[in-house]
Amino acid sequence: MPREYQLKRPTMDLNRLKKVAKSVLDDSKKDREHALEYLRVFRAMLTENPNDDASKKAITDCLKLAQTSKGNVVKVLDLMIKLENIDNRTNTSNHKIDLFRDMSDE
Repeated sequence: MPREYQLKRPTMDLNRLKKVAKSVLDDSKKDREHALEYLRVFRAMLTENPNDDASKKAITDCLKLAQTSKGNVVKVLDLMIKLENIDNRTNTSNHKIDLFRDMSDE
């Protein structure tokens, strides 16, 4: 009969969560840069033709994307602060703390 595989380390430890958060921050930065770049392009198109509804809609979409990417950065930073607080509590005490239980909104 096969044995159940026992993990040596938790699958979602603090270091892995930090790596994922860093990749989200990097992706959000790239998304914001691209959105602002396209915003400049569509604004230039709009100055050439002020009645271009497609450019107006594209400008709105670019602004939404830029704002969403900034909102994602704020959410990730909030999560990282919570994780650091949990890590500090774990280091000061000798017992393990469930990361996901303590991250719930208070």
